[in-house]
Amino acid sequence: MKSFWTIVNKVLKRVDIVVLVLDARFPDLSLHNELQDKAGEKPIIYVLNKCDLTDTSKLLKWKRKFKHCVFVSAIKHYGITMLKHKILEVAQGKNVTMGVFGYPNTGKSSIINALKGRKSAGTSSTSGYTKGKQLIRISNNVMLLDTPGVFPYREDDKTKLALINAVDFNKVKDPDLVAMELIEQKRKQVCKYYDLNEAGDPEAILEAIAKKFNKLKKGGVLDTVAAARIVLKDWQQGKITLHHG
Repeated sequence: MKSFWTIVNKVLKRVDIVVLVLDARFPDLSLHNELQDKAGEKPIIYVLNKCDLTDTSKLLKWKRKFKHCVFVSAIKHYGITMLKHKILEVAQGKNVTMGVFGYPNTGKSSIINALKGRKSAGTSSTSGYTKGKQLIRISNNVMLLDTPGVFPYREDDKTKLALINAVDFNKVKDPDLVAMELIEQKRKQVCKYYDLNEAGDPEAILEAIAKKFNKLKKGGVLDTVAAARIVLKDWQQGKITLHHG
């Protein structure tokens, strides 16, 4: 953790522009309050990635909240041109270096690849894949310094980290509790994806998912932990979308 922040602090001193990548499905959870404070007067471009997995109409408040905010789907290459224009607008024709920050697995490397126009940073669906830092030219006057995804100090909200993909679904402790929290917050979308009735509490819905996938423990007891990992995997892989609801 401290080694991550050592890198980040060094990068913040070197960059002129901060690019903060958020998960468009949970922008509030993926915000970096500490990083925003550390940035000081440096301009921050907020990139809401994975916008194809949610209703962009629900994201408009973020554009009102932040001076520089762009909706992007790095995987589908949506919004990359707008992001480039925003970067050039903020750079104001000066030679600048920008740093890309965000929780692990918010899509930083995919955005860098899209900005570069060809594969320039390794990507993986596994959290925490990016290591170290590298310098990449984005345009004639803009250089990009990549950093690892970082957690704010004292980050201990394991549910939040799982929901924004910062912790891989296979490594989530108490996956049933995390899945029930997801169902509580996104009941309509989860039930629609698994073709389930929305009635009942999150535990009942999770049990219905276990039954649907025939996840049983000894004695025929429903295995809600196994069902929870299915839900979290589908969530983290973007199969459960937040459109229209």
